[in-house]
Amino acid sequence: MHYQAPVIQSLRVDSPSLRWAIRALTAVVWFSSGLFALFILAFYLGAWRMDEMAAWNAFLPGLHADDGRPAATAGIGVHFVFGALILLLGPIQLVRGLRERWPQVHRWLGRVYAASAVLTGLGGIGFIALRGTVGGPMMSAAFALYGVLMMLAGVQTVRHAMARRFERHRAWAIRLFALAVGSWLYRMYYGLWFAVTDGAGHTEQFDGWFDLVMDWWFFLPNLLVAEIVIRATQVRLSPVASGVATGALALVIGVLGLATWFFFTRAWWPAIAWGLGI
Repeated sequence: MHYQAPVIQSLRVDSPSLRWAIRALTAVVWFSSGLFALFILAFYLGAWRMDEMAAWNAFLPGLHADDGRPAATAGIGVHFVFGALILLLGPIQLVRGLRERWPQVHRWLGRVYAASAVLTGLGGIGFIALRGTVGGPMMSAAFALYGVLMMLAGVQTVRHAMARRFERHRAWAIRLFALAVGSWLYRMYYGLWFAVTDGAGHTEQFDGWFDLVMDWWFFLPNLLVAEIVIRATQVRLSPVASGVATGALALVIGVLGLATWFFFTRAWWPAIAWGLGI
């Protein structure tokens, strides 16, 4: 039987400038998160390849310790590898042209994407259960909830697709993407905060007031935005509202672009070059 892509409602955008702003924001997010994924793979796998596992603690303390619990290190390694993969695959799965022209590719990539989300969550939760987090109980609870939600979204996305409940599939796919970019946003928020405030509210133990806020902020607001997008399937904006939305998106694009440049030149590229032996 010939597969026919489901007709799914999408956000109605009449303003050409707003359409381009949305596309530009999508491109910036994909490019920046892709660079972050490359950093994760090159640095952490490079450290493992060179037997320099202590380097894992350079960006977040407590990721590696010679404490006789190699399963914890393996768990966080799985979390890193498959977390990078979902950052790369997520935007591809949301491309409508791919879904309509090559549905088989969309389906198989979707299975890999969802399985990677489950493995990412399992790896992170396993690490927390065996070793805990540097920030203590609050960080451990928040990060564990993040992992559970990631796994739930991955399973539900595939389950509803296989049952051909495409509206629900689309909703869970949006939630999964919102969660997938959380790890990237976590670094972005910290980088921007340090640039503006020089690290106010942050401690080396990640238990300052800003750290406690960030334990939850990197993924819960994403889910709120996802719910708004899911429900706003048909929206007509006035010219004034379109102009305001375009301006707001342009500001976000500029901030993300500058933050990406800052991270890439100051942290990601040196770590990538070190991991690849360049």
